[in-house]
Amino acid sequence: MGQYWRRLKRAIRPRISQRFTAAGFWFTITVLLTGIAAFLSGNNLIFLILSALLATLLVSGNLNRLTLAGLEVVFHPPEHLFARRSESGRFVIRNTKWWFPSFALRLSSRDRDGMGKPVFIPLIASGETVEFYADVRFDRRGLYRENGFQFTSRFPFGFAERRAKVTLLADVLVYPELRSVHLENSVFVELLAEVEARRRGRGTEFHQLRPYHREEDARHIDWRTSARHGAMYLREFAVEEQQDVEFWLDLGGWGRGVFEVAVRAVATQMFELARLGINVRLNTQEREMAVPTETDIYGVLGYLAVVLEDDLALPLDEEGKAAGALVLYYASDASRVPEEFRARAITNLDWSILG
Repeated sequence: MGQYWRRLKRAIRPRISQRFTAAGFWFTITVLLTGIAAFLSGNNLIFLILSALLATLLVSGNLNRLTLAGLEVVFHPPEHLFARRSESGRFVIRNTKWWFPSFALRLSSRDRDGMGKPVFIPLIASGETVEFYADVRFDRRGLYRENGFQFTSRFPFGFAERRAKVTLLADVLVYPELRSVHLENSVFVELLAEVEARRRGRGTEFHQLRPYHREEDARHIDWRTSARHGAMYLREFAVEEQQDVEFWLDLGGWGRGVFEVAVRAVATQMFELARLGINVRLNTQEREMAVPTETDIYGVLGYLAVVLEDDLALPLDEEGKAAGALVLYYASDASRVPEEFRARAITNLDWSILG
């Protein structure tokens, strides 16, 4: 009901609002004083001055309204947008008036999310289209369906500042915020070390060359490279079958703030592993997503952008684990973690510190 009431208020609220500036206030005082003097004295010259002042005020208001009328805005958000990170978005503004230009416009956001700084546009000729890029920033993850912007203008004399609201019906998907603190978690650091150890296994596919250590098997020394560099180098081979890393995110039992930290942690760690070329998989009560076999990492981030906690969700079933995969388990409480995964479970996140 509250949502419909807010929409009704927006519908009946005037599109153009205004506020008087300091210049407008003093000009109005001048008009009032001139009017009083004209009526008290009956002097025709003062009446002429009064009429000129009133005409100036009327012309200023009409020109200001014409400047803000007939403007269309198209917003093209960046392809990938993370919460609390500024990215460049493209704005296209068209003046649909065929006979009157728009002067001294300022485009800005009506709330905290959206454009970081207002953009000043000195002139848009009649029928002209102006295109520019500006930084946009959103504080929270999610799908933003209505992006509120506004034009403001004090043209021509600065007596009043009028605001024209613009609602862009463009969906903007904001991924969870990536925080480096989640890469320093001890459980994740241990998992990453094990992943790297497996990647340096003794498979048949060449992985990399690195300096040789005395305790290692000398059969894999690359003698040609060692002779060229004057030091011993070892050939490392990747395992033939790469093991996946699975992230299990239990949606049940969280508090709002703690769940947001868990989502940020999962997004940050999965993004880092995918960047390193490691196969990752996400399991929740709603979805199972594998990178890169089923989707890319941005597909997973898109899901994490809109996922919600579910107090009625049953604990995840450990039978969904792939053979040989490493698992990092996120749950609100240790009682919801299967016994098999408790060694690598992160529960009861201190969101006041990590958030």
